[in-house]
Amino acid sequence: MGMKRSSETTRILIVAEDPRLSDGLRSPFASDSYQIRVIRSTEETDRILNEFKPHLIILGLSKSGSSEHDFVCALQQSAALFAHHEIPVILVSNQDMRDRFAAELFARGLAGWYVLPIGPHEIHEIIQNVLIQNRSLKHESELMQEVKRSEYRYRDLLENASDLILTLDESARLTSLNNRFFTLTGFEKSEWLNRSFLDLIHPDRRTLVRKQLEQVQHGRSRRFETEILSVFPDSPVLSFSLTPILLRGTIQGAMVIGRDVTEEKRLERDIHDLESFNESIIQSMESGLLTLDLKGRITSLNQAGEKILEWSVREIAGKTLFSVFLEEEARILLSDSAGVAPLTLNQEARLTVKSGRQIFVGFNKTDWIDTTGEKVGMLISFREITQLKQMQSEVLRMDRLASLGVLASGIAHEIKNPLAGIKMMAQACEEEMDASDPRKEYLTRIVRQVNRLDDLLKTFFTFAKPRKPDRSLHALGDILEDVLQLIEKKLSYQDITLSLSIPDTLPRIPVDSQQMQQVFLNLMLNAIDALPQGGDLSVWAARDSVDDEERPALLTDRTGSNFIRVAVSDTGPGIPGEILNHVFDPFFTTKSDGMGLGLSIVYRIIQEHQGEIRVTSESGKGTTFHIWLPSGESV
Repeated sequence: MGMKRSSETTRILIVAEDPRLSDGLRSPFASDSYQIRVIRSTEETDRILNEFKPHLIILGLSKSGSSEHDFVCALQQSAALFAHHEIPVILVSNQDMRDRFAAELFARGLAGWYVLPIGPHEIHEIIQNVLIQNRSLKHESELMQEVKRSEYRYRDLLENASDLILTLDESARLTSLNNRFFTLTGFEKSEWLNRSFLDLIHPDRRTLVRKQLEQVQHGRSRRFETEILSVFPDSPVLSFSLTPILLRGTIQGAMVIGRDVTEEKRLERDIHDLESFNESIIQSMESGLLTLDLKGRITSLNQAGEKILEWSVREIAGKTLFSVFLEEEARILLSDSAGVAPLTLNQEARLTVKSGRQIFVGFNKTDWIDTTGEKVGMLISFREITQLKQMQSEVLRMDRLASLGVLASGIAHEIKNPLAGIKMMAQACEEEMDASDPRKEYLTRIVRQVNRLDDLLKTFFTFAKPRKPDRSLHALGDILEDVLQLIEKKLSYQDITLSLSIPDTLPRIPVDSQQMQQVFLNLMLNAIDALPQGGDLSVWAARDSVDDEERPALLTDRTGSNFIRVAVSDTGPGIPGEILNHVFDPFFTTKSDGMGLGLSIVYRIIQEHQGEIRVTSESGKGTTFHIWLPSGESV
């Protein structure tokens, strides 16, 4: 509180029995800046103090006595007058009074004692000085009280703060610790005062913290996290903030504030463990899982998905489906799936993977919802069903072949008998005619066409009711050599280069040699027809590998023996994709003079040998027929 301004009225209480003395004391304060109240006896003091509330009390004693002395003592000691203890009191008396009571009254708080006689000017100066001094003392007292209150508040905040608050000296020894120290560590504060801060740190982290302290000693604030020692089973983890304490430019120590982050770290570990657990589940799934954000960009792909699509997540992250797949493929994956049960792979699509190979996948997609219920993207789960589609195709083809076989057998049987009659009658007529009869040529033609139809019927019978293979062990190379003798001239005539790779180490295979010659002859003749301008024809064989990506799924269930794989390839124009799946269908042909039964018969023969046949083709590069035959060796 500042000193009184000159515009304020100063209230002065004068207590003097002698009217002349009271008038003399009053005369210097006749201006409007002062308000003077005069009483004759100290008995009225209590009432006047409460009413008048003076800034200063002047006791005028013209003779020795004890009433004034008692008044001063009562003013300093009485509980009823406690509110007036800060009112300065000065005495004006003779020297004898001062000599007798000065020491005692000054000890009790007397502000001043002045000896009569004293002039008006001196009285005015004395009063002004006393008032100024009292106001200064009062202001200083108020400041000191405010400082103490602030200190108490500060100490209370420090002691009861939720954070650990420490102070270190220049040697990093603990000079103060708040109450949080005990709750965090279980140690008594008194046991740790003057100990090194490093002693509090977990031994595994002390090297790191020592380096941080060295930075603080060079005047740099530091922040770090570390475990500290405690009596509890789990060490608390604190996030420390160290600030150098500077005094006149010299580092005297550091202020340390440690926030308990044990629970946060535990939650982080739990979240990390949960994320790792979820990630391990996702990565161990046999199905692929692809995630998209709200803008349709790929955000993740699990390991199964990488294997199916042949793309790594690093290669496609941030891209859209239209950047990874063909436009129509991407549209199918993103098409509306209303009415589709979630988490079921009941939608199908053909996708082109990284290598250019086309696969079939069963897939389903669902919205990706976060913990707040907001949609943040899309989840697409998928599984490759290429082998399943192949198996379905095989079953359908076998059913169709069986049905057509029965039909062909019936038709062939019904046609064969009338043809036999026609041939017999034509031959009989031919024998009765003269050799010179021109009509005999017509009969010859009839017999020739009947024979042609008979050959066709034999083909029908071969397809409809193929004979069971008469299997015995044969070398694959020997079978192929017999076939090559039949097509050798045709290869040379059409300028076709033959490449044959049949290892001598291959085991002999249990097959019907005549039927297998029919298979390879049919395949090679088709290859020759695909190379009218010349080219390359290659035949190779090898032991089958279970890791072969082209290995038919049906072979997986045939665990009784190993397999030999044979491939017949040409460098012709290839087979268009839209008809590739129909090449084994009966009566399907692209040749103007073909019947469409050659590859169907090949297919039936391979099936009868418990083998499998597949075809791959690429436009402009050629076609390859892959055959898997049991080797006869036990697994």
